[in-house]
Amino acid sequence: MVALFASAIAASAHAQYGGRPRERGDTGSMRSARPDDASTRGTTQPLFDPVAAVERELPSLRMDLKLTADQAPLFDSFERQVRNAAEAERLRARHLSAFRTGDASTVTAEFVIAAIADDDSERADAARLARERMTALYAALTPDQRKQFDRRIIQSLREPLGSS
Repeated sequence: MVALFASAIAASAHAQYGGRPRERGDTGSMRSARPDDASTRGTTQPLFDPVAAVERELPSLRMDLKLTADQAPLFDSFERQVRNAAEAERLRARHLSAFRTGDASTVTAEFVIAAIADDDSERADAARLARERMTALYAALTPDQRKQFDRRIIQSLREPLGSS
């Protein structure tokens, strides 16, 4: 799970620059090192959110694990926290979109940075709680269930549902 959430952070940092190196020009403004940047500037590619990918996998995983009565509440708690973490990222994306397209005359830099920090903190808190819930669930699973759980979580990252 730690690797999953670390990849979310790395994906966010990678997406910030679109995977391309950037240079600082003489005027102090940022410009792309690639000349075709102007043609792609208007298009926004959806970012891969690994927590959302896991979230989409959980309903079918629940059925396939054939949870016992004791395991079901632990799975529910884990699923709820994964949903909270994914929702925190969706909220962050909505905030960033509003900053890009909204009226910038009334927004201060302090407000923007504070909003980003608050959104990231909410996401991190939800991810930590998801990890705690997953640890409790994992301890209650049988060895075969653990193997299936591991395989499906990794599969959700490699072949996310709803990506085709």
